[in-house]
Amino acid sequence: MIVKTLTAAAAATLALSGTASAKATDYVGKTDSGHKVTFTLKNGKMHELRAGVRMSCISIQGGGAPTGGPEIFGFRGKTRMKPHIEFGFMSKPAFHYNEVKMNHDMWTDKRPGGVIKGRMRLQYQFLIPKYPIGTFSIYSCLGGAKYRVEKVG
Repeated sequence: MIVKTLTAAAAATLALSGTASAKATDYVGKTDSGHKVTFTLKNGKMHELRAGVRMSCISIQGGGAPTGGPEIFGFRGKTRMKPHIEFGFMSKPAFHYNEVKMNHDMWTDKRPGGVIKGRMRLQYQFLIPKYPIGTFSIYSCLGGAKYRVEKVG
């Protein structure tokens, strides 16, 4: 009786360890602006998403020069892969010297053959101090890209 119980417990442990160690699949691709996109998909969760998106920043009050260029879109850690993912966190953007709240939106569409297509949107704002002391220019930045990734290997 004890041997049967131990055998059942060992089998359950092996079954759980088999599902817990599901194979991770790496995805690599590009955005429509030519920037690289990478992430790992494991158990329906995206891990370590990294991509480049084009950004445009304008002064919403006027009086400031517009700026733009590439910005990093992504996160460390993991999130469940859904058709629409929203997340935000404090991070230092490419166009400002302090951390700001970066608001991310990502739409995904899994296709046959290990292809995932979608689009990314990134938005944030920041203040630039001006003269006289106590005045600021408010910049609003918006960017994004369409992307296509495929399974690696």
